[in-house]
Order: sequence, then C-alpha cells, then structure tokens
Amino acid sequence: MARETQSTSSMEEEEEEEIFSDSDPSYSSDEYTVDRQEEEEEANDHDDDGDGGQSTAHHPPSDQDLKSKNVDALLRGNLIVRRQPLLPRVLSVTEGAAVCRKPFKLPCSNGYGNGNEQLARRLWARKRFVPWGSSRPALVAITNRLDVNRTDGTDVVEEIVTLPPGVDPLVLWQPEESEDGPNNLVPIAVDPLLVRFLRPHQREGVQFMFECVSGLYSAANIYGCILADDMGLGKTLQSIALLYTLLRQGFDGKPMVKKAIIVTPTSLVSNWEAEINKWVGERVQLIALCESSRDDVVCGIDSFTSPCSSLQVLIVSYETFRMHSSKFCQSESCDLLICDEAHRLKNDQTITNRALAALSCKRRILLSGTPMQNDLEEFFAMVNFTNQGILGDVAYFRRYYEAPIICGREPTASEEEKMLASERSSELSAKVNQFILRRTNVLLSNHLPPKIVEVVCCKLTPLQSELYNHFIHSKNVKRAITEEAKQSKILAYITALKKLCNHPKLIYDTIRSGSPGTTGFEDCMRFFPPEMFSGRSGSWTGGDGAWVELSGKMHVLARLLAHLRQRTDDRIVLVSNYTQTLDLFAQLCRERRYPYLRLDGTTSISKRQKLVNRFNDPTKDEFVFLLSSKAGGCGLNLIGGNRLVLFDPDWNPANDKLLQGFGEMGKKREFTSTDS
Repeated sequence: MARETQSTSSMEEEEEEEIFSDSDPSYSSDEYTVDRQEEEEEANDHDDDGDGGQSTAHHPPSDQDLKSKNVDALLRGNLIVRRQPLLPRVLSVTEGAAVCRKPFKLPCSNGYGNGNEQLARRLWARKRFVPWGSSRPALVAITNRLDVNRTDGTDVVEEIVTLPPGVDPLVLWQPEESEDGPNNLVPIAVDPLLVRFLRPHQREGVQFMFECVSGLYSAANIYGCILADDMGLGKTLQSIALLYTLLRQGFDGKPMVKKAIIVTPTSLVSNWEAEINKWVGERVQLIALCESSRDDVVCGIDSFTSPCSSLQVLIVSYETFRMHSSKFCQSESCDLLICDEAHRLKNDQTITNRALAALSCKRRILLSGTPMQNDLEEFFAMVNFTNQGILGDVAYFRRYYEAPIICGREPTASEEEKMLASERSSELSAKVNQFILRRTNVLLSNHLPPKIVEVVCCKLTPLQSELYNHFIHSKNVKRAITEEAKQSKILAYITALKKLCNHPKLIYDTIRSGSPGTTGFEDCMRFFPPEMFSGRSGSWTGGDGAWVELSGKMHVLARLLAHLRQRTDDRIVLVSNYTQTLDLFAQLCRERRYPYLRLDGTTSISKRQKLVNRFNDPTKDEFVFLLSSKAGGCGLNLIGGNRLVLFDPDWNPANDKLLQGFGEMGKKREFTSTDS
C-alpha cells in the first residue's frame, strides 16, 4: 500500500506534464485484464525458475501476483481494454437522476477556443494506470476523445448552389479598377443560396441596407437604416440575406461582421431562430435565449461575448437584453445590431432604449411596419437611435422641424406658416429618406391572390339597446361628460360600450364581479332574460344556445361560421381584443362542434408555433383559430387561413396591423377580411 500511495502522488505531480501518443486503441475503460495465453506462459516460467524443476501443488495466484502480472502485461502491450457504461455509475451517486436531467453547461465560460489548452487537456478522455512499484504512471492513449478544436464549423460540408436560369446574381459592391494596379479589394455578392428566393423588391432592400451599414455613406454620418416595409414584404428574409453576407464577406475579403445581435419581442425569438435555420441552415453559429433560466441566459451571453467563442449571432428579447446590458459593454461584443418590431424604441427615455443605445455598435438596422404612430418626437427617437445626431439634438429638432410642421397644419395657419411647414417637411423627408426605406403591400398584388376587405355593420339587439341607453343616460356618465372628467375615466366608459357591442355577457360578468367598470350599469340585471340563468344558483347558463342571439355581431358571426362550415373548406381566424370575447367564441365552437385552436396571452412561447403549424397543416381538420390581437399582433404567419374576422377593431390602426400580416407571401387562395 505504501508503494501504491507513492505512485499515486507521483501521478498527480506529473499530470500536467504528460503528453499522449497518437496510437489507435479502440476503447477506454477502468477494468484491465491480461490475455490468458500470456498469463499461462508467465506462470510456467515462474515455476521453472523458482523451484528448480520440482513439482509443487497448484495454488490460486495471490493478489500480489495478479497485480504484478497486470503490470507486466501493461508494459509489454498485452493489455485488453474493456468499455464500461458510464450512466450506471453516474446514477449510483446521490441524486444522480436529478443531476442527469439538468441541462449541460460548459465547464469553461470562455468556450472551447484553440488557445484554451488547459481546458482541452482536461476534456480529453485520458486513462492513467499506476503500476505497483513504479514511480511514473503509465499512459493509455485513446483517440475517441472530444476534439475541442472542431467548433468553428469549417468542416461542415456546404452545398454548392447555382442560380436558376433567368436569375441574375446580386452584387452589392464592386471595386473600381485602380490605375496603380491590382488592390486587395474583392466584390461583395449575396450567396446564390438566398438570391434565388429574393423577389425584386427584396433585392432592392438588401442593396439599400448594405449601402447604409457598410459605411458607403460615412460622409453623411450614416451607418444604420430603418426598413419600414409593410407586413408581408419579407423584412426578415432581407435581414437574413444581409446578415449572412456580412458574416462571410467584406471589402478586404475578410468578414465585415464577426458578431451580430438580433433583439426582438420575446414571442419572436424562436421564430427568428427557425427562420435563420430555414434559410441558411447550420452555416451560421447562433444562440437563441428563449424560455431559459437566468443561469442559462448568463452562461449563453458569456459564451457569445467571449473573444474566443465561435458563436456569430445572438437572438435575445428586449427584456433579456435590458436586464443583462452590462455584459455587452465590450467594444468587440457586437458589430451589427438588428432590432425587430423597432417601434418599441419610440420612447428614448425607457431603460430598454437607453441600454441598446449605449451599445458600442454603429451598424444598426431597425425593422418596423409602423415607424411613426403618434407624433414626430417618437419618429425622432427612432431616427436618432439609428444614426445618432443626424437630426441634431431633441431641442433643435423641436424648434427647427416639429414646431413649424405642426403649426402649418393648423386650420388657422397663415400662408407663410403653411409654406414654412412644407419646406421643413420636405427637408426632413430628404434627410431621412437616405436611410429609411418603406414599401407597401401594393407590391404583392402580382404575386398573391386578391384580398377582399368587407365592413359589416350589425344592428344592436333589443337587450343591447336597452343597456346602451341606460348607460349613456346614467347620472355618473352624464356628470363625467359635462364636468370634463379625467381622460382615463372617459376611455374606461368607451371600453365598456365596446364590450357591450361585443356581447351583453361581458357586461353581466363585469356586474357580477363588482369591478370598477360597472359605473353606469347599476340596476341592469333586470334587463337580462330570466331563461339565461339557472333557477337554483342564478348563474349564467346561456339558455341552451339562445345566448348567441343576444348580440347582433355574435349572431351574424354564428350564421357566417355555419355557412362556411357547410359549403366551403375555408379556415377562419377570429380576432378580438378581449379574452372574455374569446371565451364566447370557444363556447360557440364547442356547442356547434367546430374544431378550433386558441392563442392568447396565456399561451406559452413554445406552444405558439405548434398551434400555428397545426392550423397551417392542410391535413388537419382545424376550422377556427381564436386569436388575441395583443398576443398575436406580430410574428404569426397563419397562411393556412383565408378568412379573417376582426370582431372588435382597435382605436389605433397600428394595433390592427395583424390584418395586413395575413396577406403574407405563401398564400394560395383568395383572402377575405371582415371588419365588424
């Protein structure tokens, strides 16, 4: 035992100095045996030498003899290595099953870089055997170890794609011929892998974004751009085409962008990951932080920001970036920033806007179908975020642009004020049009089936009329109107009337719950028909389906669904601003036995895409898709549906942009939208 302890200590001292040979044994193990034939030969030799030819009784070898034979076999190279499973040993420890279920984490925050030699040596699956009586450990080299140098993706076989006939290559930049001779500049072109799918307006968009972010307009202090195309024109594909090009090419032949960050709403993180994998596959090393624990998020960000990391793209939500913005303070952490649904940056005083603005990255791309929703100051915040200082500071912008433009639009404006407003408006447009590109859905008229928009006006039922008149003639509402109450209270009254127009059941629920929204509906329970309630408990039962006829809009919708289900194979998307209305839709579908899917604010991110895929699958018998306008206002591509019903349109048209999104590329059938 003394020798064994001594040898083990020697092994620990020399652990970092030993190098493996590149021999090629097939397996590694903790169990060693000796070939039986060699063992018998050694036993005979031992008997002949030790007893001088005298025969003795055969005794089983002692432990010391077996150890010596193992040592001799190891030194002679007659060692048989047997593989043993690792999992039973892991599960044998305390809470082994729970440990195995936890996600794997990198043992080093710096990743698997070539320069991290110490980590590489520790990850090698080495096996040391210390012979008894030896002062040096014997090394057993294996080749099936983890190759830590294969993380750059260079050995991924890429498919060579050629352009189909009639499709021209998309060359973003061509070096000019120099009189001094050849230079190191090389042309930059989009990979044919993506060019073959780009429509003409998308080729123009990629070219426009490249000219902005590449520094070709550096004299005008332009390094960013805003792509403000309508929904359905393929902003995501255009961004991916530019991103993939900059990750592989540059003016001097080296990639212009080494690391890029895509910031998007939480619900779109997985969608961006899926889109990049769809178009470029594994050619881009990316990490998407979606539904991850805090430890996993920190580990992922540390891995991305590490200088020796091979990760090229980080997809993260606005909230996650805000909470961990301090980790991106390094100047090399980002070369290109892409912000999806960038109208979230319309307020430059928010913590999220400030955190992103502090990022040391000049190349910025903002994607938004609604770049200006309310006023010019919100527009200034987005423009200043894209190219800081191009319109001066906010005080100068208000004085030089905003004030004259607003003043010239007033009904009482003089001719001079109107002329000045026109001049400043033209000057502002000329400046921002250098880095803002906006196209409308008219471009898709030649590529998509026609879209029909119908506005259906529905009469109120007698119950709705009684409740409506009782509300507007109530003392509280009259007092609020005459005394010019707070704006929030007036908006609450308008919201109550909107719910009443959807269905009186929403008002009934408000009254029963005793919420603050009952103001104006005091003593209204007497208007509801008694057959709608249970005789014993007094709870709402619906009167065996008669509840549908209590709302004019719901009655029309029920007849529309019945007609479409019986005579067509159409699929319908029902959109509402209130989950209470979605509950009524679901009740209608259950009573009429219509198959339906539902997506609202309670739907998890991982389930969202599964619901969308199921609805778009033509082999599934899905008839209705119930959708909350707030939860599904962005990132959903419901190409499986060809009818959309906006049951209660929003006051802000930008919130109804979902209507335009259903006309996205990929539709094969005529699309009808009904606005009630």
